[in-house]
Amino acid sequence: MMDFCLAIGLFTMTVVVHILFCRQQKTKGLQAKAFIFIALFFLLIYIVITVLFNQRSFEWSSGLLFVLLVPVYLCFYVLTQLTSPSKKILQALDLQGPLNDKQIVAAIEEEDFINTRLHDLLISGCVVAHQDAYALTASGDKIAWILKAMQVTTGRGMGG
Repeated sequence: MMDFCLAIGLFTMTVVVHILFCRQQKTKGLQAKAFIFIALFFLLIYIVITVLFNQRSFEWSSGLLFVLLVPVYLCFYVLTQLTSPSKKILQALDLQGPLNDKQIVAAIEEEDFINTRLHDLLISGCVVAHQDAYALTASGDKIAWILKAMQVTTGRGMGG
């Protein structure tokens, strides 16, 4: 039980350190790589404490819990940066109160989703521009394949 509490406590410290780190950064981009390094540091602390202070060997189940919490946090962390039509609708309703269909469409059209996402894909190297057309790069092709595989596996279509 102490191993479990230690893993949860150190993971909580990992998140707190990451949040403090992000607040200190001048650029407001994603700091996912920094989170992974911070998580590895606190995982190492967990391993050292568990091995040094326990009479038994390293507790794998609590360590595994710590490791599995890393992608869970990253999923929610990345979502704070993304702008989707659904998120924009929720924000518009939160800020403006009840809206009719035309007002919701107007709120969504204020955001230049397509050009913003396309620009992000170009910068990340998932898409490349060829004259008046765009094409997937090798990394973009891998991501598209993974997305298709996830959709087939989960039986879900494209989201919005």
